[in-house]
Amino acid sequence: MKLYFLEECLGEIENISVEGMWMNGEIVPNKNMEKFNDFFAGIVDEESDFEEVNFSAEWLDDRNWFAIDDKNSKKGIYIPAVYPDREISWRWRFKLYTVDS
Repeated sequence: MKLYFLEECLGEIENISVEGMWMNGEIVPNKNMEKFNDFFAGIVDEESDFEEVNFSAEWLDDRNWFAIDDKNSKKGIYIPAVYPDREISWRWRFKLYTVDS
């Protein structure tokens, strides 16, 4: 599986496991991941003073994050948590449907 931001591949996700609604794995980043290092560090560090205004609005938009599986199927995810040890956790985004009465 691969992690994508918009059309940009950030790396391969390996050793995937499931815990409730959370997916976990290890990311093998490529060079495209480098510009996101401070962003992900701020997200996962509970003691950081993460301020959304310091990052691109596109990065903060869940609709821009995806995982693509081995069958080239693109599935939406919420902004992933990528830890310094390259552990990655994410949740799938699902489309909400409404029923007209």
